[in-house]
Amino acid sequence: MASIQLVIFEIDGSEYGIDALTVNGILRAQKYKIQKIPGLPREIEGMINLRGQVNYIYNLRKKFGLSEISDAEETKFIMLNINEQVVGCIVDEVTDIVHFNEEDLQPAPTLGSNLTLTYIKGIGKVDERMIIILDPIQLLSTKESLDLETPLVKLSDLAIPS
Repeated sequence: MASIQLVIFEIDGSEYGIDALTVNGILRAQKYKIQKIPGLPREIEGMINLRGQVNYIYNLRKKFGLSEISDAEETKFIMLNINEQVVGCIVDEVTDIVHFNEEDLQPAPTLGSNLTLTYIKGIGKVDERMIIILDPIQLLSTKESLDLETPLVKLSDLAIPS
């Protein structure tokens, strides 16, 4: 019997899960300053410097069309390994790590051909709880298809010719 381990987090009172194998780390958001970058898709909040590496930070509240909240003490960044790069997602709180067996998982219900939420892999049930299981690669894709593997600027590009 196959099983999966999920990191469970909350956004706006709903529970979501993401495969623990994709999670690189969990950070307290208050410890980092997000550098805003003009022109990025609205769901990308900006970038942070994490141990000398620049990482994009996605705002899942914006991605899901939810209202913004001021920086809460429990707010976390879930850092994910996506396409050989580490990117972060802002979540309200990380609450749990849960193992699911195949029989506890259901495919995501379809809403018709006009509305496809490709970032929902399925639904996990634990007692009365329903956990929306997310596909991190689909979740972090943007309409503008930002190429995260492209470096922003090389220092040599900024050098003034003498």
